[in-house]
Amino acid sequence: MGLAHGVHCPRVLTGVGRAGRYHKTQAGNVADTRQADNRVNQQAGACGGQGARMSGPVARGAGATAAPARQVRTGLGRAMLLGTMLAGLAPCVQAAPLRATPPAVQDVPRSDGLHALPVTSVQADALPRVADVAPGLFLPAESTTGLAAFWSGPELMVVVDRALPALFHLPGEGGMFDRRESVALNGATLLRIYLPDHPHIAVLRQKAGWLLCAVQPGHPDGCGARVGSPAGNGGGHGASAGAHPATPAVQMVPLPARILFAQSQPGRVVTLPDPATGGRLFVATTRQVETPLQPRSAVGYAVRPAVLGVVVAADSAQLFMQPTPSGPVLEAIAGQPVPVGLPAPPPSASVRQGQDWFWLGLRDEPTPMLLQKWRKARDSLGQAAGDPATVLAGQPEAVVITMWAMRVAAAQAAFAAGYPQQAWELLRALPEHSGHDGSSAADVGGVVRGGWPGPGVQALRACAALLSGDMAGAAPLASADWAFGPDMVLWRGAYFMLSGAGSVPTSVLLARGYARLEQYPAPVRAGLMLRVTQYLAQFGGPDERAVLGSLPDDPVYSLARIMVQARGTEPESARVALENLTASGNDRMADMARAELVGFLLAHDQIGPDMAAQAYAQILAAQVAEGSRVAPNAQQGEVNIVPALRLVYAQALARSGQAVRAAGVLSGLGASELAPQDKLDAAWRTVLFALVFGPPHADAAQGTPPHGSHGAVGRKRGGRGAVPNVPPATDRAQQLALARASMGLVPDDPLKAKLLAGLGRQLMAMGQFGQAIPVLQQADVLAIEPLMRADIEEQLAQAALQGNQRPLALRALERSALADLPEDLAARRRYDEARLAAASGNREGAQALLAEDESDAGLSVRGALYEQDQQWAQAVLVVGRLASRTLPEQGELSPPQRDLVIRLATDAAAAGDMETLHSLRAWVAGRALGAERQARFAALLRQAQKGPVVSLGGYGLPSTFDKSVKDPK
Repeated sequence: MGLAHGVHCPRVLTGVGRAGRYHKTQAGNVADTRQADNRVNQQAGACGGQGARMSGPVARGAGATAAPARQVRTGLGRAMLLGTMLAGLAPCVQAAPLRATPPAVQDVPRSDGLHALPVTSVQADALPRVADVAPGLFLPAESTTGLAAFWSGPELMVVVDRALPALFHLPGEGGMFDRRESVALNGATLLRIYLPDHPHIAVLRQKAGWLLCAVQPGHPDGCGARVGSPAGNGGGHGASAGAHPATPAVQMVPLPARILFAQSQPGRVVTLPDPATGGRLFVATTRQVETPLQPRSAVGYAVRPAVLGVVVAADSAQLFMQPTPSGPVLEAIAGQPVPVGLPAPPPSASVRQGQDWFWLGLRDEPTPMLLQKWRKARDSLGQAAGDPATVLAGQPEAVVITMWAMRVAAAQAAFAAGYPQQAWELLRALPEHSGHDGSSAADVGGVVRGGWPGPGVQALRACAALLSGDMAGAAPLASADWAFGPDMVLWRGAYFMLSGAGSVPTSVLLARGYARLEQYPAPVRAGLMLRVTQYLAQFGGPDERAVLGSLPDDPVYSLARIMVQARGTEPESARVALENLTASGNDRMADMARAELVGFLLAHDQIGPDMAAQAYAQILAAQVAEGSRVAPNAQQGEVNIVPALRLVYAQALARSGQAVRAAGVLSGLGASELAPQDKLDAAWRTVLFALVFGPPHADAAQGTPPHGSHGAVGRKRGGRGAVPNVPPATDRAQQLALARASMGLVPDDPLKAKLLAGLGRQLMAMGQFGQAIPVLQQADVLAIEPLMRADIEEQLAQAALQGNQRPLALRALERSALADLPEDLAARRRYDEARLAAASGNREGAQALLAEDESDAGLSVRGALYEQDQQWAQAVLVVGRLASRTLPEQGELSPPQRDLVIRLATDAAAAGDMETLHSLRAWVAGRALGAERQARFAALLRQAQKGPVVSLGGYGLPSTFDKSVKDPK
């Protein structure tokens, strides 16, 4: 081990075991021994010199035995010998001042062929001191992994913005960071570290990951000693709050209708409930150490104190936070939003004078004139119409800018004339900005020019990409600074709509911009009007639907008009209109009307879920057979309705008891225009609820639905083959495995906590405690109701005890200790505490906790404790009382009652209690126990007549069993 120059320490001596043998066998070699002893005080070791690089076998050789032998001979005793061993184990980091550093002694051959290698005498008054290193926890992660940390009650919550399996296998170091739990979230990992004293935590970024360090009072540089540690794989940098002057700080920048939390290297935004308060938290991670914000409060939200990153507690459901290249942005999206940031600017006084008209090149002119201008601009491009990479290569800056200006003008003309695809082709190769606010430089054909392209050109490019179906090119509409303006609200809402974002904020944004859309030129309006209208009619709330007003009499708006009626005050008129629309000559319109009619009848309890599933299957089969293609002309407003059909079909299947089939229908389905993310989440919740809480398997009982409902989903487009075979029957364990594997498809929220809690209980009931533990840990994090969290934590304690994870069980019981718990939950906690005490060796304390409990569950637990301690007579008394009130005198015995018979018989046989065995046999009176239990019962009776037995875990073993063979636990 290499050490720094100039730092000296005694040589490490090992091989103590050999020293004793050497001392006993070398009594006749006194002269050689004295010769070695005379040189002892002339030797000194230097760490980092030639001797420090000796190999291990040499250091443990024959010569290394001289020091221990001399110590024994001179009467120093075991104390000095132990000191020598400890000096060998202590790392050579810092040593006490040395008295002398004489030259090393040369090797001296011995008469017996051995060698007296140089040895080191005691050179210091005390053992070497280890440098003061603060306690820490190293988290291995890549450089792109973001981190955030904040306090929640007695726990330090560390959020890693990606799934890192390595965090579940961190070694324990016996320090303050060892009381921790790792919880898997959707695309993130949460560490809950129990630190009730709230020590000062510093965070360091190293090459191989992150280091959390507890700064000790009086040792501010303790964390710095860890920077060069092997765990960090080299140097690093970091700071706690305000600890380093060079550490960048998070800036809270108020903007119109929003707040930007500016970060130098922002990460992701993770939404989760606060385990201490149950409130909704937006946690924004960072990829480098930075000074966090000071806490502050405002209407609807509060900035929480953080160790690292940004933590915002959202009290209003209107608030949303999304990541941007400059940092997370907090905004409120609602009809009447809470104030966030600076006051929102009003829209332009005249729609035709707005920024959207200016940037997109819109004109209030007849369609033929707009088309003529587009053709003229296209023909005038000339050389500028070619491939920019070829045409602009090597051109002067003025030529490059001129050619791009011509392409932008032509793209505006194409967009206004209703040809967004041609506009996108002209602007696809436009240089993009590396920044967020449009102020950074861009490479324009090899020429770097600051501030170009400006917001208007960027907006034109993004809108053209949106209407052309290129969502990657349209991404700036979600987060660019210019996209938040009031004149661009329609286009931002349209991006959310086409990308499948949540329907609530999307409908709000579309409703705000609907009036502007109505005044757009006819070619542009034709590409969006019908789709926006149908979206608001189907997913908008009452306020959003109100902006639609009187819809046009065009037949293409018939379905939207009926949707507004169905969700308003005329449901019966809507039903009649839907029935009439199913006879439309437009097959696609007729199928959409049939699907709406089925949903209407199901919502009003006029048909059952099974009938609805059959009807949806027929409609879906027709759409799949036709190819389900989106019309090539986007102006017609026709979109793919198959995702929406799969959504409602799966929900109907789940409600009819066919949850496994429903999961297959939803598998691979992503969010889209007619299947927004929140609706997709709701469908998965319905399916998961049926998988977890529904009947074991209803598919086999109900049979295959007629009309090929399952085959219509799996058939290829245009396929007209036979219906695929129904999947084989699935047992309960496979259903739970499917539910567990699909939990990541729903967001981490309190609704998911209920699903996870139910899944954890089901897994425990099946004896799968190892799988139940991570499920219950995640449910504990996501639950917001204190009583629900206490119940989940008690279940977690049970599973942890069964899995021999006592520290986890102790933490769960500590968190579940609430005042005024319901009687049943308090009793279950008491049983868990007794089990934990017994597992820790405190049998008397465990029995004392249950001494006054005469309930069935209490007697069962007390009996189990006596059985574990092999106190068979006491176990017979307790289990006998349980059996006397549980086993009926007449009638068939249930499986749990039969198990109780065998349990009591096993205890009585182990105790040699023949009277209890005979009484139990008379009480059973020949009633069926099952072949296996009956044979075991008879064997216990025969064994009891021969002598007592020792029982371990319900298995009868003879008294001659070798009890020295211990359980590995």
